[in-house]
Amino acid sequence: MKTELLYDRYDTRQMEVEELKVLIWRYFLSYWNNRRICSANGGLPPMVKRRQYYEALEVAA
Repeated sequence: MKTELLYDRYDTRQMEVEELKVLIWRYFLSYWNNRRICSANGGLPPMVKRRQYYEALEVAA
């Protein structure tokens, strides 16, 4: 995460703690939970796998 988000993109030494918290929180909300490729999900991002799961529940019901 540090390489993808912080290194070579932001001068973290000049940032305040609250700025870093917001930056990291946004990273997790936008990328980590929605778009990253996860090998445990068959190479699908978590959001896609979650959507497939709920669609399968609707079909089974």
